Amino acid sequence: MRTLHAERRLAAPAAAIALLCLAACGGGGSGDTSGDASGDVRLTMIGWNIAAAEETIAAFEEEHPGVTVEFRPYAYNDYLQALRPALTGNEGPDVFQVQPGGMLTNYEPLAADLRPHLEESLGEQWRDAYYEAGLEQLAYDDKQAALPGIMSAAGLVYYDQAVLDEAGVEVPTTFDEWETACAAVVATGRQCLAHGAKDAWVNIDVFLSVINSDAPGIVYDAIAGDVAWDAPEFVTAATEFASLFQNGIIAEGAASRAEYPDAFNEFVAGNAAFIALGTWNTAGTMTSEGLALSAEGISGEPSGPFYAAPFPAPQSGNDPTALFGGPDNGWAVSAQSAHPDEAYDLVEFLTHGGGQDVQASLANFPANTEVAISTADVVVPEQVQNIEEQQAGLADLVGARQIPYPDLEAALGHALSSIIADPGSIEGALAEVEQVSAGLDR
Repeated sequence: MRTLHAERRLAAPAAAIALLCLAACGGGGSGDTSGDASGDVRLTMIGWNIAAAEETIAAFEEEHPGVTVEFRPYAYNDYLQALRPALTGNEGPDVFQVQPGGMLTNYEPLAADLRPHLEESLGEQWRDAYYEAGLEQLAYDDKQAALPGIMSAAGLVYYDQAVLDEAGVEVPTTFDEWETACAAVVATGRQCLAHGAKDAWVNIDVFLSVINSDAPGIVYDAIAGDVAWDAPEFVTAATEFASLFQNGIIAEGAASRAEYPDAFNEFVAGNAAFIALGTWNTAGTMTSEGLALSAEGISGEPSGPFYAAPFPAPQSGNDPTALFGGPDNGWAVSAQSAHPDEAYDLVEFLTHGGGQDVQASLANFPANTEVAISTADVVVPEQVQNIEEQQAGLADLVGARQIPYPDLEAALGHALSSIIADPGSIEGALAEVEQVSAGLDR
């Protein structure tokens, strides 16, 4: 693994931190990019989430004389509305950004297969260059529809060491330990786990953390339709999920709060000991520049230092969940690109070449297994090992974070909201999820 010591790029972390929530939660192409009289090639790239875009594109253009790139950024919701018309029109982009899960399923038919280019450019062992989950979650059958830009994973709780020290408690590894620690934290006048239950995605992350500790991998069997969502293991996990709202771990009123900015700001300000997030939160809490940007949402100085630990195991004797996740996003070549070779060169640069060095320098987790995330800007030296352990965990994920069926994901989110409001509804709520699952065309 090559280690990056480049200086952090001014203004780029601001883009990364502004996109924290997105990480959790017009055309231009074959007509516009045909080149000019000099023979130069012009490519158009569209997306919603790339930190240091200008710097990355400048580095690519320097490495590829005669090729220029126009990046057209979108807000995430606008991107969802614009993508299909752009890809099916006459002026579509050459390169476009995708997420694993439902977005990939919907847009894979409009993407070129990258395997032939990968084999020619990187050789027969091209898969070794990427985290396996990054490739699997951006493939469709035998087609490599996209390549991962950066990796991310959930299954963590971030904690404020200063708050734990004041309460006189250690980082818990089980729910029983967590409940005891929370009583001490609450006695200091703070929340224990800051949680924005208004957002379905964070409830799903917490539920996956619970069930991946109880019965690792069974949820992916259910997603595939091989196990019922109202099976006993899911009833148990849902009961444990509900207990977080009843035993003092999550404070009252969570259902009316969003994870960003409400819960996140409470955590950064030192008003809560924990928050359940994923590796996308590392740059904003463990780097000096990222933490300063996160602190813009609070009054006063940020608390900390902050660290991450595995989400505690609900049942004593079980291991906490392993990380679950994959590519935060990926890059695809439009099947209609007039310049597929140059477009592939851009995707390779973003996902394997110099673009990975840029992302690593910003404390984003690279998709290239040979690039180490930079720890040059940590707030305290003790965070270096913590960040390196997060990157190591990306090679051994228990499964995906994204559910590839939008209707199933929505049903699970609705069920968890119902369970929070009425823990007595668990069996009925899960039965409704199973009904949606049984009706899917997989």
